[in-house]
Amino acid sequence: MKKIALITGAAQGIGFETAKLLGEQNYSVILADIQTNVPEKAEELKAIGIEAYSFEFNLADSSTFQPLVDFISDRFGHLDALINNAALLVDMGKHPSDLSEELFRKVMEVNYIGPFLLTQKLVPLLKKSEAGRIVNLSTQVAQLAQLSDMNSPLKEDICAAYQSSKVGVNAMTVLYAKELESYGIKVNSCCPGWVDSAMNTEDLPDYGEGSRPKTLREGADTSVWLATLPKEGPTAGFFTDRERIDW
Repeated sequence: MKKIALITGAAQGIGFETAKLLGEQNYSVILADIQTNVPEKAEELKAIGIEAYSFEFNLADSSTFQPLVDFISDRFGHLDALINNAALLVDMGKHPSDLSEELFRKVMEVNYIGPFLLTQKLVPLLKKSEAGRIVNLSTQVAQLAQLSDMNSPLKEDICAAYQSSKVGVNAMTVLYAKELESYGIKVNSCCPGWVDSAMNTEDLPDYGEGSRPKTLREGADTSVWLATLPKEGPTAGFFTDRERIDW
C-alpha cells in the first residue's frame, strides 16, 4: 500500500521538489498551497507517473483546514507524512521595533500558528499510520544558540518576524515529539540551507567565498530523509544536510 504525504507550500520551490522526491519513492503526494496554480503542479507530477493530488488552502485561515483534513480522511483514512514547508520571509533587515503589528501577525500566522493548528488537526490521521512522520521546515538563522551569540557571523542577518516564528516552530517540534513518541510518530525540524528558490533574493547574505546556493533537490533532501525515517530514526531533533545541529 502506498504511503500518503501532505506537503504545504508545494506549488513551487522546495515544497514542490519535496513532493516530487517523495513521489519518486512511491508516495502518493498531496500538494497544498494558497497558490491557485497548485492543480497544475499536481498535473506535472502525474505526467511523470507520480500519484498526486492538489488542495488549495490558506495557512492564515484555520477555517480552510477542516476541508483538507476531511479530504485526506475520506480518501485515504490515514496520513503517513506531514511536511510543514510553507512559510513567508518578507521582513529581511527588520529589527523587532521596525515591525508593524500587521506584518508581525501575518508572518506568525503563516509560519507558526497555522502549522501548529494544522498539525493538531492532522494528529488523529497520523496516529493511524504505521510510521507517522512530521517534518517542520525551520532555519539556522533562528537557532537560539546562534541568535544569542553576539559574535556570530550571522549577527546582522535580522528578520525579526521570520526568526521569531521559526523559534516557535522549533519549540512546536519538540512539544509534538514528546506527545507523539508513544505512537511511534517522529517529529523533527530541518533547515534546508541556502537554496536557489523564490524565497531567497539578492538581499540574502553570502555564505562565504566559493559558496553557492543549493539546488532545489539538495534543499529538499533532508525533509525527504526525515519524512521517510526508519523505526530507529531520531525524533525531537534539528537537522541540516542530514546532520543534527544545535537549537
